[in-house]
Amino acid sequence: MKDPIYTNDEDRRFSLHIADMTVLADKRCKTCYSDFLNEHSLSIALEVLKSRGITDYMLWGGYENAERVMLAVYPEFLKPDVGEFPIDCIGMKFRKNDELSHRDFLGSLMALGLKREAVGDIVIGQGIAAVFIKAELSPYVRSQISKIGRVGVEFTENTPDLSFKTFEFDEYVRTVSSLRADAVVSVCTGLSRAKAQKAVESGLVTVNGSIVYDADRKIQDKDKISVRGSGKFIIESDGAVSKKGRNILNIKKFK
Repeated sequence: MKDPIYTNDEDRRFSLHIADMTVLADKRCKTCYSDFLNEHSLSIALEVLKSRGITDYMLWGGYENAERVMLAVYPEFLKPDVGEFPIDCIGMKFRKNDELSHRDFLGSLMALGLKREAVGDIVIGQGIAAVFIKAELSPYVRSQISKIGRVGVEFTENTPDLSFKTFEFDEYVRTVSSLRADAVVSVCTGLSRAKAQKAVESGLVTVNGSIVYDADRKIQDKDKISVRGSGKFIIESDGAVSKKGRNILNIKKFK
């Protein structure tokens, strides 16, 4: 089968990188690891692997159900253990009455010159946080950070218990004439219907982790939609309609 063809230059370069990983893993007889992948880049990677018939791969982000994950492509005889992924979890603690956001942590890391692809999930609780990062960069981060924003932090000796992980949403109710992907993307993001349709057809929208190219794809209850550059959303629809016959949606936007 042929590799997928992408019109976006960035996506095309990334797809070629994934294709190269599959070749190198076989040629060098060793596991190849990607950087951390977001939902969009992961969907491209999976399309490339599927097109090449590659089944010897593993995804891991440092803990179960991580959002940002690394891809490991390996020879048939060399399946890696999750402990072999080059990921370190940096635990930090701070005063419980101080409030720190995902943006605060990410901003401090980016200020060190790190690329976004080098950082995985950032999980924040009350007075505690866990930052997943490429292992090779961990010593540097630990040596440079003593504050996040204006808040002093200390590194923990052990990996934090991630049971404190929660998701925060902005919730709002909207009505839409159709459950087509472009219509739902439009009402979620505020984009015009034409721009929403173009976003879908350009491969900028994923539904439940898979790129959707068909603007008329029907969105279902509990579908998770990610629109590149506009955020992630969970769509809740119980079939209710307004007096004007429009579909009533409860939209949760990830903060």
